[in-house]
Amino acid sequence: MSENEKKSLKFLKRPAKTQVPDSVKAKKANDGNPAWFLPVTLTLMIVGLLWIMVYYISQTLYPLGAGTPINIGPGNIMVGFGLMFVGFGFLTRWK
Repeated sequence: MSENEKKSLKFLKRPAKTQVPDSVKAKKANDGNPAWFLPVTLTLMIVGLLWIMVYYISQTLYPLGAGTPINIGPGNIMVGFGLMFVGFGFLTRWK
């Protein structure tokens, strides 16, 4: 091999990493979720599940069924899943 061919086969070195200022490092370290985020998320998902379970176990009498002044009937399923979907929406913002 000639000298030119050897030079062309050498890999280029990676450029040196730029230094990140301390203020940016501190911001990244504190850039997590707020303390209330996880409890609210889990509560929404569990309450939604319990809402649907109570609706089926009580044979459509509760939480807002035939045994209450406000009867939304099968809408209880939508309320339960709605609560769970909101909780799932929170999880998409998890950091």
